[in-house]
Amino acid sequence: MQAPQGHPAEEVSAASQEEGDLGEVSVEQDLEALRIEVEYYTPSQTEGPFYPVQMPDDRDSDLFVVDGAEGRPAGEILVFEGTVYDGAGMPVHGAVVEIWQTDDNGIYMHPGDSNSSRRDVNFQSYGESDTGPDGRYSFRTIMPGDYNPRPRHIHVKVRMDGRELLTTQFYFSNDPNAGTDRIFAGAGAEVSALIMEIEEGLDSEGNSMLMGRRDIVLRDILSE
Repeated sequence: MQAPQGHPAEEVSAASQEEGDLGEVSVEQDLEALRIEVEYYTPSQTEGPFYPVQMPDDRDSDLFVVDGAEGRPAGEILVFEGTVYDGAGMPVHGAVVEIWQTDDNGIYMHPGDSNSSRRDVNFQSYGESDTGPDGRYSFRTIMPGDYNPRPRHIHVKVRMDGRELLTTQFYFSNDPNAGTDRIFAGAGAEVSALIMEIEEGLDSEGNSMLMGRRDIVLRDILSE
């Protein structure tokens, strides 16, 4: 006697489930290939007094172009990127990386900055980048202006699911003001995890720009 046949819908459902399971396994394997061996954690640093009190309407990851602005900001274009990893070395998907910084004149977008009336209104000053499945983020901004006596720096915050995971600052290699800066020195031996190496490059239109990279390694384990 012929064995009873399964219901076609059940067979399709089972096949779909199997394909879905294989797809999930494949994604997990792909992500596992991106795991790094954790050799350092990105140290936290002070938020400082100039975190925006009111977020701009335009707060995407391109700080060089502001919606409705009449021109482009002064300063050297800086494009930098990196990957956000958790404490287990896995890329973090769905995190929001925030940055805020001075314009080319060394002025923040904040009412507490005594020079705010001279701020470059063509510069966005604050931006956000969402990490993808590979944990990557990227920004187009400008090299921060001189901010003596402090070294040039970019403030960074990482958030996810309503939680603040990290607040820190990124610096640039060979800055002459770094050696005497109290906040920079406060990171101790971990300060190298905050320094961005910069090199010169060209954009798609042949214009000169600066390029940098700085990965972020969180202490929190989010992948388990």
